[in-house]
Amino acid sequence: MNQAKKTTFKQITGFIRDAKRILITTHENPDGDGIGSLLALGMGLTQLKKKVTLYMSDPVPKMYQFLPGQNKIKHTLCQTDKFDLTLIVDLGEVERVGGDFQKLPGRGLTVSIDHHKSGGHNADYNFCEPQKSSTGEIIFRLLKQLKIKFNKAMAVCVYTALVTDTGSFKYSNTNSETFVVAAEMAKFKIDFWEVASHCFETSSLSRMELLKRVIAGMQIHENKKLAWIVVLLSDLMHTGATPDETEGLINYPRSIEGVEVAIVFKEKEAGKFRVSLRSKTRVDVAAIAAEFGGGGHERASGFGLEGSFEDVKNRVISRMISAL
Repeated sequence: MNQAKKTTFKQITGFIRDAKRILITTHENPDGDGIGSLLALGMGLTQLKKKVTLYMSDPVPKMYQFLPGQNKIKHTLCQTDKFDLTLIVDLGEVERVGGDFQKLPGRGLTVSIDHHKSGGHNADYNFCEPQKSSTGEIIFRLLKQLKIKFNKAMAVCVYTALVTDTGSFKYSNTNSETFVVAAEMAKFKIDFWEVASHCFETSSLSRMELLKRVIAGMQIHENKKLAWIVVLLSDLMHTGATPDETEGLINYPRSIEGVEVAIVFKEKEAGKFRVSLRSKTRVDVAAIAAEFGGGGHERASGFGLEGSFEDVKNRVISRMISAL
């Protein structure tokens, strides 16, 4: 794996000003930070008269379809597309963009803008600030550096990035600068309830049926410090829920008194699983995820594994018990 060269805001602004055609993308299974950052950056660079293309390999989850400009995101790329610059937000690994991006020869210069300390950083250049609560914080500062004029639509996107990655400003990654940026966004009179309603307060009937089904099968280790749930393809088929409706289910096992680490095993396709990890106070799940080829935050990370469910579960549970 190639190691990215470290870069600075000044250098990134130079890359942007020199480029005419810019691709902006984020990771598979996109979250509020990735999508909000992508959209805000895209709107900002359009002000600079750049020809901007927004791309995600996966559809926009229903909960984020209220975001301004989300309908402009493409989900396919032509192999003849050519860009001067690709900006990869909220991740450092080129492979995790997924989809058509993997085979795209005309990416141009690739720059990742991220706040995850773990995982590989293998674009041409990488800008990473792990002390920031979200990539949205970094994008806000980058747009200010570019002297972009903020508007309400951009503010909604940046605010959504902040509020989702901090769990409504209650996770340990929240800091004083987070509130400074949120206050700046509040000046545009954004509707806080609209954001909260879509991101945290609305569930479809199918999601509630899925919740009932997976909670009924929740397991708690005999040490009472580890709990996990499983979401199989058959669960989605039975309830009619979509993959993006599994978002947030991990909070239920994590909320159990005494539980330090929660795990969700999600079956993506036969023999392939996405494993999500959450911890409360002392286990660095990002370091554990990195051992399995993944990454993320110290308290929230994930990775993919192949094999039978029993094999995947036993490998992960065994490693987690040793960490506890």
